[in-house]
Amino acid sequence: MNRPRLAATLRVLPPFAAFAVPAAAYIASASVEPGSWDTAELQGVPYMLGIAHPTGFPLYTLVGYVWSHLVAIGSIAFRMNAMSGVAIAITALAAYAVAREIGAGRWVALLATLWFAFTQDVWAHAARAEAQDIAVACEAIAIYAFLRWMRSGEARWFAGAFTLCGLAMAAHPNALWLLPGLLIGTLVAARKPSLRLAGLSAALMLGGLALYLYLPLRSAYVVAHGLDPTVGLQGVNGGIFWNYNDPRTLHGLGLELTGSQFHTPGYFAQAFNPLRIGDALWAFVTDTQAQYGTFATFVVLAGVAAAWRRNWRTTLVLCVSCTAALLFSIVYPNESDVGRYRLLASWLAVPLFGAVLPEEAAAVPLLRIALVLFLAIGAGTAFANQRAFFHRVPGEGGRWVIDAVRLTVPAPSVVVTPWLDATSLAYGAYVDGSLRGITIVSDNELRLALYRRWAVRHRVFVLVNPHDVTGLAGARDYAKLDDYHELYRIMP
Repeated sequence: MNRPRLAATLRVLPPFAAFAVPAAAYIASASVEPGSWDTAELQGVPYMLGIAHPTGFPLYTLVGYVWSHLVAIGSIAFRMNAMSGVAIAITALAAYAVAREIGAGRWVALLATLWFAFTQDVWAHAARAEAQDIAVACEAIAIYAFLRWMRSGEARWFAGAFTLCGLAMAAHPNALWLLPGLLIGTLVAARKPSLRLAGLSAALMLGGLALYLYLPLRSAYVVAHGLDPTVGLQGVNGGIFWNYNDPRTLHGLGLELTGSQFHTPGYFAQAFNPLRIGDALWAFVTDTQAQYGTFATFVVLAGVAAAWRRNWRTTLVLCVSCTAALLFSIVYPNESDVGRYRLLASWLAVPLFGAVLPEEAAAVPLLRIALVLFLAIGAGTAFANQRAFFHRVPGEGGRWVIDAVRLTVPAPSVVVTPWLDATSLAYGAYVDGSLRGITIVSDNELRLALYRRWAVRHRVFVLVNPHDVTGLAGARDYAKLDDYHELYRIMP
């Protein structure tokens, strides 16, 4: 190979590896079985063009529908897990590109990217179906596009950044927190956008948000064609997977878009309390320490200072864009997996690692070598620590409860259970057909009087944790699935 060709290969290799290595790891470690909780829902809803829990995640659903039907490899659960892995691999590639944009060398940017990709929190979300993954990928590319606009002034990058922001919000509303960084960047940029460009970019962002029209349109279709098996059950406002909240109605659409059932608007307002800024900054420090270690945290903070000295405008945009979501994550109590709201804050470490010793700086060669070795050790150690993701047990996740119910409950029947197991059972009932003829209702409250009315015309079962329920009046103990799952038959 001649020298120019070798040089060209070496230039292409780092960005290729920044995507391909994480993608291969995530896909190889993705489970083939349905999960439980939100994971099972997000594995199943896109395949059937259903409607997920608030806020519906229309971009994730539509992209997932196309992906799960075109990439017809393995189980549907595996396909959706793999899609999330590819999305986070794209996010990793964007991290590499941003690190390069603010001056990092190729190998420093690559090793920092791999360290990010192999941290526990990132890998855990990349190996399972997660709407946040599509949103974070759009956000990461949007940040790169915006930084390119700040440097070049080219209108396409500015418009592209806001378009991607709208798409990100259509994947998951947490991407709304990207907007403060973009707006601040617009105000402080050396080159200001024209009014025409600003208006066009706003329109493109709204175009992305217009994907939420999918919710009422699809809901109307589902009801008109009788696809939701819970339609005849009094008190069910749209069945899970098919028609959550029944958003064809104004009331249902309001519930779906705002998440008011979970008091989300109130917590969102609390995030604007300026007294929370200190808590958010501390969350950034502690999360960075948890994912990268104490010494690496000091390196990241040094990277903030170094990047600020080099270009305070791009550093401000980068830091605000990646950390604003922490304000909501620290006040929202209804989230058991707060890490998925903080993926972009972990992503920020990549360009900040690179900013410590930018490629163009006249630094001591030994310091460059030391930084490369430090990042290589960090990435390698992180990978080794996450090897457990490659070990998958047959029948793991929600598969066992699907199989247990299949062997115990006759069809047709209605099974009522809390959200944790309801999503697994709905995957079996509506997606892979292993619970064909079983209607699944998710209800965290035991409304026995309502179930007894259903039992006049249907076989109705309630699946509960016996440690939480001592007895169900008017119900017959039907079967014990395990120590934490007891099945009751509801009598009319």
